[in-house]
Amino acid sequence: MRRMCALISTLLFVANSTVAQTPKSNGKPTEKVVVQYEKLVGTGAFLTPQGWNRAAKLYVESVAFPPNGEISLMTIGGSLGEMSANGDRAEVETKWTDYFGTIDSALRYKPPRYEVPVTMTAYQFRLVYTNKHRDIGNNGETLKEVVGPWEWKIVQPRMSRWTTVDRALEYVTMMREKTDDPVIQRNAEKTISALKRLRSACGNASAC
Repeated sequence: MRRMCALISTLLFVANSTVAQTPKSNGKPTEKVVVQYEKLVGTGAFLTPQGWNRAAKLYVESVAFPPNGEISLMTIGGSLGEMSANGDRAEVETKWTDYFGTIDSALRYKPPRYEVPVTMTAYQFRLVYTNKHRDIGNNGETLKEVVGPWEWKIVQPRMSRWTTVDRALEYVTMMREKTDDPVIQRNAEKTISALKRLRSACGNASAC
């Protein structure tokens, strides 16, 4: 299978297919944050306002749920580990994580813009140790700031809805049944077929 390496600017992850060191989780607090993030992706939490709000605790900043925003597809369950830590800052890296493109508000699937064969895909999460959480507006202004317990949080605000191929398949199927728009229904049918092909290609190699 051709594996895809992408720079995901919406989450400000750094994609890197040339990192030699393989991260190994030691159960550190920083690593547990990323594990929790992947669990939310795997359950489809980012697809609903309720799940989006639950995920807020993992981030320094939150934006409003984008009901018509694109859905980005990824795999989970790769190796991960804390790669650096300096005072209240740290980086956690995951590997063997594929990016499979997006689904737009009209339920159209778009494959990744660039597809290159790589043996490893890495994503880096920047974290900070803080006791604050902020809700921010569309222009970056702080709407509300809450002070709570000191925790490791992801620095980058979540801007896009992320999920796995399996959860996306369930979501598109559900949305197809809810709409009377024939165009969206046709888009959904094509997307469902594409997602089924992706799921078949994943096999047991990663968590789609």
